[in-house]
Amino acid sequence: MLRWREFKSAAPKIASIGEKLLFNPDSGKVAILATIDAKNQPWTAPFCPIFAGEGMYILSAANTPKTSHLTRNSQYALHAMLGEDDLEFQVSGAARSVLNTTERSLVLNAIPFPNYDPNDPIFELLIARALTVTWPKPGKCNKLTWKL
Repeated sequence: MLRWREFKSAAPKIASIGEKLLFNPDSGKVAILATIDAKNQPWTAPFCPIFAGEGMYILSAANTPKTSHLTRNSQYALHAMLGEDDLEFQVSGAARSVLNTTERSLVLNAIPFPNYDPNDPIFELLIARALTVTWPKPGKCNKLTWKL
């Protein structure tokens, strides 16, 4: 699976839409993260993606379902909030736990929102598939897909 920067090189048009919908250096942007629980049922939760160095990350409160889900089963899907004219972006892949103190510091220093616990788990979202959908006119969509 690819890190964000590698994905950006492999699928630049799709990644540019993702950055438009997921990145705000001043406050972050909300997206929806889907994970799989212990009974193999899907769960969704809002979160703010963090872009730092080579990757896209999530800081997840230690005692939340998404942390236990990602720790047990790293599979995820992310869907950005819809953009102008219903612009869509989604990626899926596997989350990698970030334990290295240097990498954790890099991520913590890139967090654009004010409230967080720096001791909470951090995961990097590695990418295996991506999709964007644009709607040039009502009833007509254009899809761009990418798969590793």
